[in-house]
Amino acid sequence: MQEKISKIVNMFNIDGIPVEIQKNNSGIINNTYKVTFKQDDGTLKDYLLQKINSSVFTEPYKLMKNIEGVTNYLKKKLIANNDTKHKVLEIIKTKDNQSLCVTLSDSGSVEYYRMYEYINNAISYDRSTDTSIVFHTGKAFGNFQKNLSDYPMDKLDETIKDFHDTGKRFQNLMRDIKIDPKNRAIEVAKEIVFVLKREEICSTIMSKIWSKDLPLRVTHNDTKVNNVMINKDNADYLAVIDLDTVMPGSMLFDYGDGIRSTSSHSSEDSTNLDEVYLDLELFKSYTDGYLSEMAPYLTNNELSLMGESIRIITLELAIRFLSDYINGDTYFKIDYEKHNLDRARNQIKLVEDIESKLDFINQYINQSYTKYLEK
Repeated sequence: MQEKISKIVNMFNIDGIPVEIQKNNSGIINNTYKVTFKQDDGTLKDYLLQKINSSVFTEPYKLMKNIEGVTNYLKKKLIANNDTKHKVLEIIKTKDNQSLCVTLSDSGSVEYYRMYEYINNAISYDRSTDTSIVFHTGKAFGNFQKNLSDYPMDKLDETIKDFHDTGKRFQNLMRDIKIDPKNRAIEVAKEIVFVLKREEICSTIMSKIWSKDLPLRVTHNDTKVNNVMINKDNADYLAVIDLDTVMPGSMLFDYGDGIRSTSSHSSEDSTNLDEVYLDLELFKSYTDGYLSEMAPYLTNNELSLMGESIRIITLELAIRFLSDYINGDTYFKIDYEKHNLDRARNQIKLVEDIESKLDFINQYINQSYTKYLEK
């Protein structure tokens, strides 16, 4: 495998030779490698190579078109704003000036690889309880959406159809329960009932997009803390990464998932459900960071649904984990047999806790919004 990766990295337009290749095992979708090149002048420079999971991203060229368009736009914004503190993902083209290197696997299937410049002096966290880091994570995604608020939407493709259509995720779960390919549905009857009781909220966001009560925006759609590179020196954000799911959508997708992922007291596969709850200090930090950038750009309808979006997007992920378990674990990488079931139960517990705190959540969002709108 190492020999194959060496051949692939040499197909990109990089001076020098690869001297070290390290696999990064933290992702659950794509395969990622850190590649160190010894350049012609003897200095070492790092790059990031990724094999795109084409089972998830079935149209890699559309995916890369989105990423190229958005990153080029963001670079122009940084220049226009004289922003030298932050960075944008830098795509490395192949020697024939393509954004993707296309190869064949040993079985003859097509594989797609891409390369980025490695962002130095930065660190990412799978989770953090540091309110400063969570604040800057929210700020990074708020800045991302602010700078793309005037991006032409007709230049974006939908790389994963209906990705945050929670209503369709619900319908898919009902279909999967009927098919029940692994005879697992009976095992998760309690979890199914929990979801059924919340069917009504599943279409809340999408129905308002369809009615044009919510504006379409450029959305990241995977606003976890580990998709922000943090400056090692001052805890400020350096760059937003992992742009595979950049698509047209609602800011509610990004805000809701940002709170869900950064503000849970436990990791999303923790089996100690007593420790699974929304940490209100982390929630406040992310909200303040996000609204410090986005408050002036929000509509009243967006503001009114921010609290509810946390519950909806958390429920959506519970549904996705539950569907994947019923289907035999075909989407998310798992480390053990019932990993996806544990993830689903974790997110269900988080939904319950969010529901118990919705009054406080909505009150604080309005308070934070007012504070940053007046600045």
